[in-house]
Amino acid sequence: MRDYIFDIVYGTLEQKKHSDELFHEICRKEVMNMARDRHFVQREALGTIERAIELDEYLGAVSHTPVVKMDPVVRTILRMGTYELFYMDKVPDAAACNEMVLLTKREKLEKYAGFVNGVLRNLARKDKEKLREQIAAKKRDTAEKYSFLYAVPKELCTLLLTHYGKKSTKKMLEAFQETKPVCIRVHTKNASPEEVRRELEEAGIGVSELPHLKEGFCLTHVENVETLPGFSEGHFTVQDESSMLPGVISSIKPGDQVLDVCASPGGKTFHAADLLKGKGRICARDVSEKKLIRIRENAARLHETEVEIKVWDARNEDPDWREMADVILADVPCSGIGVIGKKPEIRYDAVSHIEELVPIQREILKGILPALKPGGTLIYSTCTVSPQENEENVAYLEEHFPLKRESLDEFLPESLQNKMTKEGMLQILPGVNGSDGFFVARLVKEK
Repeated sequence: MRDYIFDIVYGTLEQKKHSDELFHEICRKEVMNMARDRHFVQREALGTIERAIELDEYLGAVSHTPVVKMDPVVRTILRMGTYELFYMDKVPDAAACNEMVLLTKREKLEKYAGFVNGVLRNLARKDKEKLREQIAAKKRDTAEKYSFLYAVPKELCTLLLTHYGKKSTKKMLEAFQETKPVCIRVHTKNASPEEVRRELEEAGIGVSELPHLKEGFCLTHVENVETLPGFSEGHFTVQDESSMLPGVISSIKPGDQVLDVCASPGGKTFHAADLLKGKGRICARDVSEKKLIRIRENAARLHETEVEIKVWDARNEDPDWREMADVILADVPCSGIGVIGKKPEIRYDAVSHIEELVPIQREILKGILPALKPGGTLIYSTCTVSPQENEENVAYLEEHFPLKRESLDEFLPESLQNKMTKEGMLQILPGVNGSDGFFVARLVKEK
C-alpha cells in the first residue's frame, strides 16, 4: 500500500499532478478493490499532501538536512512516515519507521535508508504534542502561526486574514481539515427524491437532507459512489450543495436556450437540463476534449442525450450563438480556495494563481457576453473566496458591459439570504453547513 501512497504524494507535491486523478488511477488496479485498502491509501496520501507544511516543521526539528534540500523521493518518504507517526494511531511507531526504510530501498535509494531510519526514530521518541506546542510558540504573527497549525501557506493565511479577519479565517482553515460529506443532486427526470432516499437507506447508506436546498441529500457510510444503488441508472449525480446554487438562481424554465461555458465535469449542465424538462436547448462547452470526457460519460449515465457537448475556448466569441442564450452559466476557472478541503494541493499555489487567472476570467466573460440575448441572464460563479475573482470581476462587468446586477434575495432560500453581500451577491465561506466555499452573482443584459 505504501508504494501506491508514495505515487500519489510524490506525483502531487513534486510533479504537480492532481491527487484525485492519481488516486482513481490506482483504484482501478485489482488490489485496490477492497474498501479497506482504498480507505488506508486515501487517508494517508491525502493527509500527507494536506499537512506537508506542518510535517516539514516536525522534520526540520530533528533533521540536520533542511527539508528543501532533501532528495525529492526521500522528502516524500519522510513526509509519509511523519504523517504515520503523528496521525495514524493504528500504525505502531516502529512499523511506520520500518515501512519507510523498506520503501526507501524499493525506490533504489539504499544509501538514504539509514538517514530515513534515524530521522523517523528520532521523531518517534519525541513528545508529539509538546513538539507541536514548541513550534507554534516560535511563530511571531497570526499568519505564521495559522500556517503551521493548519498547514496552509502563510501568504494564503494573510489573504484570508486581510479580507475576513481572525474569526472567519480560523473557521475556514478548520473546515479545510474536516471530512467532507458526499452530496448528491437527485436527477428528477429519472427518479424522485423519495425513491432515491429509499433505495440508498435500504443499502445501509446514511441519508440526510441538505441544509438549504430540496434537490438532494448528504450521504454517509459511502465507500464508492459508483456502486451505490441508482447511480448507474442515473437517479442522481454527485454535486456539492453550493454548486447547485447557480441552477437555483438562474430561473431556467422549459423552452430556454442555455449555454454552460467551462462546463466540466457537467454538474451545472445536467442541473440545467433537469430544469428544462426536455424542452429547450442546453449546450455544454469546455476548452479541450479531455475535459469533455466526464461530461459525455455523465450524459450517457443520466440519459441526457439531447445535451450538446462541444470543445470551445470561451474566450472566443461564437457567432452561431450571437444573442441566442436566455441563460449563460459561467463557472470560470479560479484559484479554488473554497474547495481546498476536497483538493488539498490547491492550497500551495492558490494565491499565485489569482493574479494569473483574473485576466483569463475577464477574457472569458468578454468572449461569452455576445451570446447573451437582451434581457438574458448571466450567472457568474466561482469556488473561491478571493474578492479579486469575485466582487471585483462583477464590478468590472457592470462598468464595461450593458449588464445590471440583480439581488439574489428573491431567488435564494430564506436560510441563505443572510449569507448575501450588501451588494446582493452570495459568498459562502468554506465550512458553512459542511459546504464548499462558493461565490455566485446574477446579472441581466440590458435591453
